[in-house]
Amino acid sequence: MKKQSLENNDGFILIVALWTLMFLTVLAIAVGVGTRQKIILLDRLETRNRIQLAAEAGIKKAVAVLVDDLEESQFRYTPKAKVRRHNNPAEFADIQLGDQTADVVCAVYDDAVGKVVDRSGVCDEQSKVNLNLVDPLTLENLIADVLGYPTVEARTLAGNIIDWRDYGRHEAAGFFSDDYYKSLEFPYEMKEQPFERIDELFLVKGVTSAMYDALRPYVTVYGDGRVNINTTSRKVLMAFGLDGVVADKLLKARRGPDGRDATGDDHVFYRIFDIASEVNALVPLEETEARQIDALNTRNFLTTDSMVYGMTSRVRSDHEGAQRSIDAVFNAFSNKFEYWYEK
Repeated sequence: MKKQSLENNDGFILIVALWTLMFLTVLAIAVGVGTRQKIILLDRLETRNRIQLAAEAGIKKAVAVLVDDLEESQFRYTPKAKVRRHNNPAEFADIQLGDQTADVVCAVYDDAVGKVVDRSGVCDEQSKVNLNLVDPLTLENLIADVLGYPTVEARTLAGNIIDWRDYGRHEAAGFFSDDYYKSLEFPYEMKEQPFERIDELFLVKGVTSAMYDALRPYVTVYGDGRVNINTTSRKVLMAFGLDGVVADKLLKARRGPDGRDATGDDHVFYRIFDIASEVNALVPLEETEARQIDALNTRNFLTTDSMVYGMTSRVRSDHEGAQRSIDAVFNAFSNKFEYWYEK
């Protein structure tokens, strides 16, 4: 009996030992898996942090180049300054930051290809229509041209944008605008104050992501409302009242012999009241065409420089194709960022 009891005890001990070994094995595997997951998570967080820092570094470099050029050009536009700020792959493209690559770009409309393209450099925010200061007709003209809307639809959308920024109760297309916003599933008040950020457009009745993306190269909420004749686009010029022929002549004179914008042979305007005569010296104008340009001066629509610039820093990483971008607007006059958006 004693021998059988000892054998039973040995068997029990063996079973306990096996169960203990199995438990420790499972525990070790669980700890290993958990540790591996933590290592992967930490690696991803570290990669994300490096990409974030690289995107910020792209913005900081863009500001450094911009400020250096403004000081070198004495805060004026010159052919050299236009190239350095707005068409400069040498300083704004393929910025190597470890295993990340940053590009600083500006979305501009390229007449040569007939679409908006990314160009290495910063954007002149004063090449655009200021939504806080634009009159209804100019905004209607721009919307009709950019979005291809018929007059009635363009006027309605322009009215919604004007209603959003202007104080008071407004009526548009048979409804009270402020009542419309209060009747939404997630209601909010119509602002009735100037836009503080360009992406407030998403809050305006009728504005979609596609509309926003299409309008963004032509509209801003920064600057004093005047457009820089040295950088503005054909669509903006026509929105302000120039016909297509006059806008084309002005741009032809501005672009110089090679017919391309932001290259070293560009003609730069320094005095707004000399614009028509300078264009006429390069590309002959009819008297009525010169008057159209002079009318823009009379209405105080034009300037020849800018202190507010937009920029987009995009980062490409060798780590699993990770990406990051930052959109920013920098005011060189106040030396501060007016806008910062990360995605």
